[in-house]
Amino acid sequence: MTIFKILAVSLVIFLVGCEEAERFKISGKDNTPPGKPTFVESKPLPGGARIFFVPPTDQDVLYIEASYKNVAGITIRFAASFAAGSVDVYGFNKEGEHTVDLCAVDRAGNRSESIQQKVTALEPIVVSVAKTITVLPSFSSILLKWKTTSSEPLYVGVDISYTQNNVRQDYSAVFNTNQTETRSLDSLKLFAGEPVSVKVSLWDKYDNVVQAKDTTIVLLTDDIIPKNGWSLPNAGTILGGITQVGGLRVDMVIDGVIDIDIENFFVTTQANPWNMIIDLGKEYEISRIVTHQRWSGYSTSFGSVNVRGNLYRGDNVLSSNLYGWDNTSQSWYLWSGRIIPQPSVLSDGEYTIMGKTGDMAFIFPDEPQFSSPTRYVRFEAVNGKYISEITLYGREAK
Repeated sequence: MTIFKILAVSLVIFLVGCEEAERFKISGKDNTPPGKPTFVESKPLPGGARIFFVPPTDQDVLYIEASYKNVAGITIRFAASFAAGSVDVYGFNKEGEHTVDLCAVDRAGNRSESIQQKVTALEPIVVSVAKTITVLPSFSSILLKWKTTSSEPLYVGVDISYTQNNVRQDYSAVFNTNQTETRSLDSLKLFAGEPVSVKVSLWDKYDNVVQAKDTTIVLLTDDIIPKNGWSLPNAGTILGGITQVGGLRVDMVIDGVIDIDIENFFVTTQANPWNMIIDLGKEYEISRIVTHQRWSGYSTSFGSVNVRGNLYRGDNVLSSNLYGWDNTSQSWYLWSGRIIPQPSVLSDGEYTIMGKTGDMAFIFPDEPQFSSPTRYVRFEAVNGKYISEITLYGREAK
């Protein structure tokens, strides 16, 4: 490139830069509003619309603004650069036709005269998700489920009322979500077999509220399966092609004592995955499983205590599958699998509380119910080598 071409290109860049600098330079003396944008067309979006426009020819226009008033009477504004060609508007409370105000704003903050334009919106996300809300009775708890294909943040509110000892009890909770989820309300200490009123509402960041569910359910009931009838086959025993795991202190997994304040856990040296077969002594229908992790917070060399210990870290089993035994086909069948999530950053004391409570999972997490009768249960550890206790809930098979 010759020196003359370089100088010419530099001059063009300089002039363009000056023009853009002038566009964004704020002038307190400018009180003249810009011209109006020109509406071209609109494209429906979930709970909104994409509005295509041609900006006015004013050189100091910065952006195009689209606005409307929501159901609460609050003006919701959206803006896009004058050069973008379109602006997206969201937050309409229903599908169908809506009115939007469109104007241009210049560098001094002057707004053009607004033009009103009718646009069409698709069904809002908050409405479509509300239609998927399901309330299921569970074992001494309530299961809430919903589905969404959008990442838009939503809020799920649940109001529960029930009578306990002739006294009305009320409970409320709010969950924020942006994905398909199942939430369990299992901290209510409800009595199984009693009716519970459940109301679920859903709202978004635009103050759109949808009453999603109003129902009454009766919770399911189960009990801890007594461990005095349990036994563990000897290491190396084969049942249905599965070999019983070997390791140290295996009986501690079913002794009813968890590894908190006292060292009480099982450890295996076998490679993952490994299987523990439990003989329940007679047939039961299983509903839930609760596992406790290894804690071992004592430092034997110094006599001190690590409050959190190894809870939710180290080589504890955090991923597992649970199987039942079909006596007719003499084979195992999978009930469900689970991954115990790593909790958020908590204090050592909070980790200890979680460790004492244990990690509960339903045998059928999508729709809690009892399993078919089985005498043998197989716990398959996908990862990890430590576990302190396994507890099962259910009822004796008839």
